[in-house]
Amino acid sequence: MSFLSTLEADVKDIETWLSGNPIGKAIEADFRAAVAELESVAVADLENIVKTIGVAALGGLASGGTSGAIAAGIAAAGPAFKAAQADITTKTVNTLVATVVNQVSAAKAA
Repeated sequence: MSFLSTLEADVKDIETWLSGNPIGKAIEADFRAAVAELESVAVADLENIVKTIGVAALGGLASGGTSGAIAAGIAAAGPAFKAAQADITTKTVNTLVATVVNQVSAAKAA
């Protein structure tokens, strides 16, 4: 079996697990809810919010590592979403911040 075939089989296994497992269904529902929330924000506003989170995360990385970056990103995200008049749940904010922090950390390490 080639690498690509193995990868495709793994993806199918994951899709099967997600669709047939209560935890997988919850993950999928959370994902869809987060996407719907973020799609309600204007693209330009969302770009600015992500930049705001990224700048805060960089400062947090410098002073407190990953946990500092996440805390700084969350602290910056709330006012940024409020300024954009976007009603976003804490779960979506936390997920977005963690994603931005992971990307900022990877870029900083490179």
